[in-house]
Amino acid sequence: VFGGNEFNCGTWMDKMGSSDKAGNRGKPSTPRDASAVELVGLSKSILTWIDRLHSQGIWHHKGVTDGKTHWTWKQWADKIHDNFEKYFWVGLEDQDKLINRREIYKDSFGATHSWQDYQFRPNFLVAMTVAPELFIPEHARKALNLTQKVLIGPLGVKTLDPSDWNHRGDYINSDDSHDYHTAHGFNYHQGPEWLWPLGYYFRSLLHFSENKEETVIFIKKLLSVHHRHLETSSWFGLPELTNSNGKHCSDSCHIQAWSHATLLDTLHTIEFM
Repeated sequence: VFGGNEFNCGTWMDKMGSSDKAGNRGKPSTPRDASAVELVGLSKSILTWIDRLHSQGIWHHKGVTDGKTHWTWKQWADKIHDNFEKYFWVGLEDQDKLINRREIYKDSFGATHSWQDYQFRPNFLVAMTVAPELFIPEHARKALNLTQKVLIGPLGVKTLDPSDWNHRGDYINSDDSHDYHTAHGFNYHQGPEWLWPLGYYFRSLLHFSENKEETVIFIKKLLSVHHRHLETSSWFGLPELTNSNGKHCSDSCHIQAWSHATLLDTLHTIEFM
């Protein structure tokens, strides 16, 4: 899946600048054009599902064609499978001068601004959950270990590596400053800690863990913080995001559905392991 451009918000990371004073009006904070890693994973998952439906006689279309070339659903899925690690894994041997951190999966491939491909964000966790077959297990475990050390916060997951020059961990939508990076909440997805990716982190851990029992204990320990928050929140729920290191964010939704949904998915996965 390839699309978008530097002038549009192409994925859930959809913050469009709105400050004339700071000069970011009409400029997407995180355009994520080209091939966004989570969309590649989702497309692989869907193609595998459609191929299964086709083999069962439920889905009657055989594949896709442009009139000259024809791919079955399996051929398309296999194309993604055969190329994913090649284009998304950043290993110790990679020498590109744009690399900030190694042993991660790229956030995108082919971005207009190439350095954005190499940003360490939690979006790969979605691909890892819905299409784990794309990932070499050894690589997946290394990326997950780094996620724990770098991105995991008390309640949520940092949307950007703190070592990235663009990282700004506190979201303040009312910021009326001249700061291009933060004015009117331009940094919505540049470091604040969102809760919904945490469920995908947990489910990825469960899939690639070499000791399921220890992993379940680790997950439940982290979830105890969410349990306490549920008990003490005046909304009886979990927020959209927090600021850096789990600090309260007054401009975050105080209770949001997907913050709960992906954690419920985790508990469901544990229940039926």
